[in-house]
Amino acid sequence: MDRITKSLLDESSAEHDLTALPEDKRFEHFAALLTIGRFVSEALDTTDVVIGATGDAGIDAIAIIANGALVESAAEIDELAERNGYLDVTFVFVQAERSSAFETAKIGQFSFGVQDFFKENPSLPRGRDVAELANIMSSVYKQSSKFKRGNPVCRMYYVTTGTWTGDAALEARRKAAVDDLAASR
Repeated sequence: MDRITKSLLDESSAEHDLTALPEDKRFEHFAALLTIGRFVSEALDTTDVVIGATGDAGIDAIAIIANGALVESAAEIDELAERNGYLDVTFVFVQAERSSAFETAKIGQFSFGVQDFFKENPSLPRGRDVAELANIMSSVYKQSSKFKRGNPVCRMYYVTTGTWTGDAALEARRKAAVDDLAASR
């Protein structure tokens, strides 16, 4: 990890009281803050979106944002739909790697985990956090008639300390991930 990123990570960890965590876990929180934080109107507590390691489907953080608010329960979806008369939903998935390299295998694993998350009959085991988030996702789709501003949006972020160079193999894997997810509607 370069010195600038390390400094930013340390500063963010101290600011959010995460210094006791190992560096890889702190980086997951940092990546979640940078990616998911831009979609919510209030301050983001990354402990609400970084998921546990067991049954995480190759995903480090998941956020379901409805009408600008981070949703933490299925009941909140019903409340937002009732109160606002519509649902404007964004699903955000984050995979954080401290490595300076992008890896096609990890991009593939991440993509497969996201696709599996949306399945009614998933093939991957789900930990408690992923299962609860999948329950919220199901509640979102049960309210499809409330999608007045468009269908839900899915954002996927593979965060590393490296630089994207447009490598043909990586670009092909990225495109396949996007195409596979789009085809799974």
